[in-house]
Amino acid sequence: MRKIDSIVTRIGEYFFEFQSKLQFFEREYLRRYGIEDVTPTEVKVLYIIGLSNTKSMTEIADELKVTRGTLSITIDSLVKKGYVIRTRHKQDRRVIIVYLTNKSIDVVKVYGKFYFELLMSLIKEIEREKVIVVEEILSKLNQIIETNFYEDVSGNPQVLNEGKNQYEEKNK
Repeated sequence: MRKIDSIVTRIGEYFFEFQSKLQFFEREYLRRYGIEDVTPTEVKVLYIIGLSNTKSMTEIADELKVTRGTLSITIDSLVKKGYVIRTRHKQDRRVIIVYLTNKSIDVVKVYGKFYFELLMSLIKEIEREKVIVVEEILSKLNQIIETNFYEDVSGNPQVLNEGKNQYEEKNK
């Protein structure tokens, strides 16, 4: 295995490990605050709504990169649990608006606190210059995902290999 392949494999393993641990500890953190009846997906939906306190179903689906059908299942569950209210827009009845209830405010606050504490722990552990590098890397990664994967979801392997080819050319 060439050096770049080994590095990419390790980074991929770190991503997978981070994602798994993050989801586990999100759940544990919420439980510590007595919030046990929401799934990680439901918490993310509540958080997105909480950023503005009201969102349309389309806005939420777009932000989470899911279909409205998938989101609808999650919203149904949140309505039954008393975390959100779903209503039709007054001027355009086709638009469905979702509001947080008082019950969901605590969930959103605890979820935000979890991420704040996690990121503050990271910032305290590394030098300021590296914090800026982490921010730049995450920003670039988001750009790459949006550019290369949202525009071409046809399974074209060329999209996946372009980054590797560019890296190898740059580091010859």
